[in-house]
Amino acid sequence: MSNVVCDYLYIPESLCKLIFEISKPTLFKMPFYCYGLDLSKTLHLHIDQQLKPPKLIAQARVERKNEYLCGRILAQAVLSHHFGLDQPITSMHEHLPVWPTHVLGSISHSQNKLIVMLSDKASYLGIDIEHWVTSKFAQESAHLILTPSELELWKIKASEFFDFSQFVSLIFSVKESLYKAVYRIAKQYIDFLEASVVDIDFENQALTLAFTSEIRNRYQLLEHYQGGWKVEQDYIMTWVFKANISA
Repeated sequence: MSNVVCDYLYIPESLCKLIFEISKPTLFKMPFYCYGLDLSKTLHLHIDQQLKPPKLIAQARVERKNEYLCGRILAQAVLSHHFGLDQPITSMHEHLPVWPTHVLGSISHSQNKLIVMLSDKASYLGIDIEHWVTSKFAQESAHLILTPSELELWKIKASEFFDFSQFVSLIFSVKESLYKAVYRIAKQYIDFLEASVVDIDFENQALTLAFTSEIRNRYQLLEHYQGGWKVEQDYIMTWVFKANISA
């Protein structure tokens, strides 16, 4: 049993409660639990000195260790608060969190913002947060992010609602959410151009994504995935989520 415990990062309940108290619930009406955290409010806690980080991030800079550990602490706090589960999720050897069998979770951070999303009613789930890309980045990188059909979508529809850099940010982010949602099945990195937003509803901030048939068949993925987004002043949050019908 001691070996099992040593395989996971032990996070004291007091630290979970502290991080949970300074986090804020977001996306209130969605059928999942989502919490955000301002990482600038945690630096004074020196969490990397209170916990022994896994070897894979032990040599990282202080800010990187802090965002990593805060993400795991907040996720574990949400598990405890909403699901009554106190099992550790941070393996000392695996890069990704080890979620309980009936719970799906996703963690994302950008600059000083961190978000955690969990559900026990999801057939797939992924979340991402991105600060708006610059106009220069959007112009130079669009060909690596947008498929021809998405570029057409920008021209005929999206340009009424977003400027080009915001649109690139949206597509970049929602594809990150999608890849997180399917990674547990594919277990491989999938290129940005191997998935497309095939439908978008700006009024309801909802969209539908699809992989190329080659990728879909290779990894036995679904035909379509549902997503959404929320715009903040300096960043965008996106998610890919579908409730489990049997839940």
